[in-house]
This record gives sequence, structure tokens and C-alpha cells, in this order.
Amino acid sequence: MLPKLLSNIITFTKGLFAGQIVDNRLNPHLLTLAITGYNIQSQTLGIPDRFGIFSPQPPRLQVHQATAFIVFLFGACLTIVTCAFPLFIRRSRGLPNTKGIVAGQVVICVVLIAGLYWVMCCGRRRMEGYEWGDWKVHED
Repeated sequence: MLPKLLSNIITFTKGLFAGQIVDNRLNPHLLTLAITGYNIQSQTLGIPDRFGIFSPQPPRLQVHQATAFIVFLFGACLTIVTCAFPLFIRRSRGLPNTKGIVAGQVVICVVLIAGLYWVMCCGRRRMEGYEWGDWKVHED
């Protein structure tokens, strides 16, 4: 049971980083992530589509949003770790934590994460009538 579960997790993780197009079709792992994310966002959390990260259609946009979501998560984690590192160094050296440093780092984290969210939700690909380029190989 456990080896099969670990094998499925490893396969899914590899699929997430394989790219948006795999074997001349949309990445099924990213599409699954986007559909599940949309269901959680709309049904469980009740977030309106215009404010959410994921949208219900088209599939090409959903795969793009799943990729952007992964980048958003890594960017948010990197931002938080980068902002927490100086505080960790100050504490390990026995220096007092000043409120100004903490406040500045909180502002930096909030601005960077809000900026990443804005880029995801206000991109040109979410506009009505956006034309997706063709990704399929043409044999003439």
C-alpha cells in the first residue's frame, strides 16, 4: 500500500514539472491540478471566479494557471524564507529583534506575494477572446 502511494506521488510530482505540453497534448497532471484547484476555490472556499487563481475554462488556460500556481507557491515560499533569514541570523548571534526589521520584512513579504497574485489574476490570458497559439506539431 505504502510503496504504491509513494510511487503515485512521485509520478504525479514528475508530471507537474514536465511542462505544459507533453506528447503533443496538454499535461494531464497540470490539468488535474487546475480542475481540482478550481473546485476547491469555487465550491469549498466560495471565491468568485474573477478573484480566484483558477478559472473553469478553457483547458489551455487551466494548464497555464496550474503552472503559474506552482511558480506562485515557490515564489511565496522563497519570499518568506528570504525575509526570515536575517531574523534567524540576528537571533542566532544574540542580537535583539527590532520591530522595524520585522515590520519591514512583513511589508516586503506582503507586497511580493500580492504582486505575484496580481500577475496571476490580471494577465492578458484571462481576458475574453484571448487567442491561444497552436502547440501541435504540423506534418505537411
